[in-house]
Amino acid sequence: MMIKRLIVQTQGRGGINTAYIERFTATFRERLSCLARCSRALVRQPQTLESGIYLLGCVYNFCTYQNSLRMRFSVGQHGYRWVQRTPALAAGLADHRWTIHELSHFKVPLRFQPPKRRGRPRKLHCSCGIS
Repeated sequence: MMIKRLIVQTQGRGGINTAYIERFTATFRERLSCLARCSRALVRQPQTLESGIYLLGCVYNFCTYQNSLRMRFSVGQHGYRWVQRTPALAAGLADHRWTIHELSHFKVPLRFQPPKRRGRPRKLHCSCGIS
């Protein structure tokens, strides 16, 4: 029930529209040469392809304006103008369009996970906690 309501809200008449995902995959094929159909570019390691896709996804979402996401901005009685937005701006993840330099120099905090202890836990010799 909720899925049908969301489809009607987002797709208009209720049909599923695949145009956006097709455009997105075409953009990936255009910008990453190893994904093109008739290409001589090879990817020797899966990590290389994965890194390229992550980088391209970040550039697509944070650095490039999308015409389908632009907003109509009213300019008083004289009409309107369009405000360009990136997908990250539209989703509220960013407050401005990032440059490639900003994106490549952004420091991502690491998520530290302590190593798992193996074997049986040590026995304590006294009540003070010293083994």
